[in-house]
Amino acid sequence: METTLLRQMRALQICVLALFVCTVLLSINCFYPLLPGQRFNVIDAERINIREKNGTLRAVLSNSLGFHEGQRAKAETRIAGLMFYNEEGQETGGLVYLGRAIPGGQDSDVSLTMDQFRQDQNIYLHHEEFKDTQGLRVEDGLTVNARPDWTTAREEYAAYAELEKLPQEQRDELQLKSAKAGKIRANRLFFGVQRGTKGGATYDDAGLFIRNKWGRNTIRLYVDNDNRPHFQVYDPLGKTIIYELKLPQP
Repeated sequence: METTLLRQMRALQICVLALFVCTVLLSINCFYPLLPGQRFNVIDAERINIREKNGTLRAVLSNSLGFHEGQRAKAETRIAGLMFYNEEGQETGGLVYLGRAIPGGQDSDVSLTMDQFRQDQNIYLHHEEFKDTQGLRVEDGLTVNARPDWTTAREEYAAYAELEKLPQEQRDELQLKSAKAGKIRANRLFFGVQRGTKGGATYDDAGLFIRNKWGRNTIRLYVDNDNRPHFQVYDPLGKTIIYELKLPQP
């Protein structure tokens, strides 16, 4: 009987040792994969980080809660998707999206963005749609912005905050002044389709819309809601058409 008990104890010790070894190997495998080319059928995660060996963040695939590191406690973040980071771990663009039903319609946005160094997006391919009980706005196309250097970003965003406080007329005046000084971003080009309803009227313009370095209308080449082509050239302030190609009515 004593011999049987010893055998059982040895068997139990072997099982415990084997279990301990498996646990250690599995724990190590979580951080330093031992099995090359591991394959999973399904992975459920809120966020996946891609890092360099030194820990620098290079890409993030995330839901809305984990999209920005350290910002879970801040205001609602609806954007989710894939974000890329440069060699310094700074955002440099990504594929992002959001969309939900709202009273009277929907609020949706899908964008492929490319950021200026330590800045916001300069180039983005996007689909935006917003529909509610008041109207509809849909924009599909390619947008190109020009932005100040990242070293003046604090001054730039302070200017945006100041603009928000002003009435429309004063806002336009300060915006033009800031744009001439190169302190704020300027939308330089849009190529695509803008359609919807505004003030009870329907618009549907497809074409090329070019702005000067102050962000003011310069050249507009497009087809309108009535299938009429337009070629327009504006003054430097983008307020007056100084040339328009007039085509004979069909």
